[in-house]
Amino acid sequence: MKRRRLADHATNTWLEASPLVRKFASTIADAAAGLPILDVACGSGRNALLLSQLGCTVICVDRDLSGLATQRLRLRRTAAMRVSERLMLQRLDLVQDPWPFGPCAVGGIVNVHFFLPALFPSFVSSLSPGGYLLFETAPGCGGNYLELPKAGDVKTALGKAFDLEFYQEGKVGPHDYDAVTVRVLARRRNRAI
Repeated sequence: MKRRRLADHATNTWLEASPLVRKFASTIADAAAGLPILDVACGSGRNALLLSQLGCTVICVDRDLSGLATQRLRLRRTAAMRVSERLMLQRLDLVQDPWPFGPCAVGGIVNVHFFLPALFPSFVSSLSPGGYLLFETAPGCGGNYLELPKAGDVKTALGKAFDLEFYQEGKVGPHDYDAVTVRVLARRRNRAI
C-alpha cells in the first residue's frame, strides 16, 4: 500500500490507480523491458503515477494535462521527485490528432475509461512484441452503456495480435441492448496474424 500512496502526503488530490492497473502494474512494468509505457487518456495521472513508482517512464497522453501538470509540480517538491521525473506529458486529442508513436516504440499501453476502437490498430503498431495492453472501459453507469462495445467486439478486435491473458465482460444497460463493460490484459504477440 505504501507504494501506491506515495504521493498521499504530497497532495490532497491523489487518486488511487484503477484496481485492474494495481493488479497488473508489476507485470506490465516488467514486460516493458525499459521502454516507456503509454497512459492513454491519462486524466489525473493516477495510473501513470503507480507505474512510475515502479521505475517506468510513462508517457501521459491526454487533451487536457493541466491537472496532471499541477500534480507533477507538487511531487517535485517532495521525496517523490523521482516519480515525477519519469512522467512525460504529451498533449494529444485522441479523436482528432494523428497518432504520433512509431512502430514498437512503447513497452506497454494502459487505456482506462476511454473507449475509441479506432485506436486499437495504432496500439498494435506501437506496442513492442511481448508488451502488455491493459484496457478497461468506463463502468456502465447511467447512459454510459450507449457508448460501450457489444459483447465480443473487443475480443475480436484484439484477438489477432494479442494473447488475452485476462478478459472479462459484464452486461450493462437495458435487457434488450447489447452493451458490455470490458477489462483486458493482453500481451502483444511477436507477429500479428
